[in-house]
Amino acid sequence: MVAPIDAVNQRSAPQPDSRLLKTVKLGAGSQYEKELHRIALAPLTRFRNAPETQAPTDLAVTYYQQRASPKGLLINEATFVSTEAGGYPTAPGIHSEEQVAAWKKVTDAVHAKGGYIYLQAWALGRANAGQDPKIETVAPSPIGLKDHPVPREMTIEDIDKFVKAYGTAAQNAKKAGFDGVELHGANGYLVNQFLESVSNKRTDEYGGDIQGRSKFLFRVLDALIDAFGQERVGVRLSPWGRFQDMLEDDPYATYIPVVQELVKRYPKFGYVHFVEPRNWTGAPETKYPKEGIVESNDPFRAIIRGIDISSYPTPSDYAQTNPTFEDPSAEKPTVIISAAGHDADNVEEFVARTGDVAAVGRYFISNPDLPERIFNGYPVRKYDRSTFYSPGPIGYIDQPTWKEEQAAKGVESAAVQP
Repeated sequence: MVAPIDAVNQRSAPQPDSRLLKTVKLGAGSQYEKELHRIALAPLTRFRNAPETQAPTDLAVTYYQQRASPKGLLINEATFVSTEAGGYPTAPGIHSEEQVAAWKKVTDAVHAKGGYIYLQAWALGRANAGQDPKIETVAPSPIGLKDHPVPREMTIEDIDKFVKAYGTAAQNAKKAGFDGVELHGANGYLVNQFLESVSNKRTDEYGGDIQGRSKFLFRVLDALIDAFGQERVGVRLSPWGRFQDMLEDDPYATYIPVVQELVKRYPKFGYVHFVEPRNWTGAPETKYPKEGIVESNDPFRAIIRGIDISSYPTPSDYAQTNPTFEDPSAEKPTVIISAAGHDADNVEEFVARTGDVAAVGRYFISNPDLPERIFNGYPVRKYDRSTFYSPGPIGYIDQPTWKEEQAAKGVESAAVQP
C-alpha cells in the first residue's frame, strides 16, 4: 500500500549554508574516515526475515538498497548475536554461515549506491517473549516483565558466553561486508538491563554501583572493537527510555559515568547513538525521573565534545541553557547520532543546534529517498503503522521515490545532495 503524501509536510529546501547540508566525518583522522550526510536510517525491526533460518531475504536486499544513498549511513534492524540471544523467528541473526551470506547481498547492494551500513548487535535478555521454548530467558537478575517469563539470573559463565557471542557476531558482520557494528544498549534489552538498577540487582562484580553495572557493556564493546577497531564501533543508549519497564530515578547518575568512561577508554570511538527524550502523555503507568530532573541528552553531548559542565549545579541546569555543539574533530572524533521524533519539519533546526546525525525511522519507511526529499524540500509521505511488522512486500519495498512519483507524472527533477 503506497502511503499518501503528508499534506502537513510541505516545506522549502534548506538554504545552501544550512548545517543540515554539511557532511560530518565518521572516524575523523583515521584510515577508516568516512564522510556522512546528516540523515541516517534508524535501526528498525520489520519482522520479514526467513523464519526457518533467521536470514534476510531478497526483500531485505531491495529494502536496504532503496534506502541507500551516497554518504548515507544505514543502521540495520536489530540482529541476534546468537541463537540464545532471542526468540523472534522472523528477526534476523548473524551467527550462521547462511545468515552471513544473506547479509553480504544486502551490504553489497548498499555499497553499490555509495552508502554505508552498520550492523546492530542485539540480545533480548528478559525481553524474550518465550516464543521459542528452546531458548531460555536469562537476564542480569530474576526480574520479569509483565506477561513475560521470569528470567533466570545469568551466571558468570552465561556472561562470558554472551560476550564471546557478541565478538563472534562482530567478526561475522565483518565477513558479511558491514562497515561497522553498533551495540544495542538501549530500549530495555540485555545490555540496557545490566546498566540500570531497575533491572540489575546483582551483588557481584556485574552489579551494585554503575562501575559494576557497566562492566558487561564495556566487555562487549571490547569484543566488538577487537573485530572492527574503535573507529568503526558505535553504541546505542536510551537514558530516558521507559520501554520495557526501564528508567532510572536519576538517569544522569547512571549515564554520565558511562559516557565519561566511554570517551576515556575509547578516544577514537566511532559514534554514540542516543535515543532522545519523548513527550509522554501522562498515563497512570508512565514513569518519570525524580523531581527537578530535566530530560536532555545535552550533558552527554558536552562530555563527548570535551566541554566541562562542572560549574553548573546539576546536569539539568546545563541542559536548560540550550547549548550549541561543534562537529567532531580529529581530536574529539566521536560522532553523535540522535533518534526519536525527527521528521522533515524539525530536523534542520535540531541539527543546526546539536551537530548530530539525525537517525530517522518511520518516515524512512514510507520515503526510501528521505534524505533527498529533506535536502530538497520535497513533500514526504506519511507512514502506515499497519504495515510496520506485517509479512511481505506491502509497506516494505513498494514506496515510491520522489523521482518515481515525478516520472509517473512526466516531470523531471534535479536533486541536491550534500
